[in-house]
Amino acid sequence: MGKKRASHLVRQHEKVVNRRRDWFWKLAHQLTDQFDVLCFETLKLKGMQRLWGRKIGDLAFGEFIEILDWVAVKKGKLIVFIDQWYPSSKTCFHCGHVLEKLELDIREWRCPSCSSINGRDENASLNIKRVGASTLKLDGVRQVFPATVV
Repeated sequence: MGKKRASHLVRQHEKVVNRRRDWFWKLAHQLTDQFDVLCFETLKLKGMQRLWGRKIGDLAFGEFIEILDWVAVKKGKLIVFIDQWYPSSKTCFHCGHVLEKLELDIREWRCPSCSSINGRDENASLNIKRVGASTLKLDGVRQVFPATVV
């Protein structure tokens, strides 16, 4: 590969990095404007990278969390991290039943206790929100909607 092609490739990678970083900053401001508390599950990014390869590193989730944390501190907002071993996907949001095992390819499951149908990701997000709220001893957590002008 010639010097000219190599420098062109480096510039293209820099453009991608800069666009992603710009999007991260905009998203961090949007989220902190919309919410006072943000709850995340702690992820083992290195372990995920071993499983799924470079795709995980390309997402730059760790960089996004750093930016979000900085913006949240500046705006006086809270970020709560839930333990990575909390079974957020396997716990029924409705009744609290915890499945013994849930394979990654199963995207929806029926609770054996209350028979409710749980979407894996939606159920996990509700459980993460619940655990984050209880960690802060908050009750009745809800999204803040901007005031409408009449």
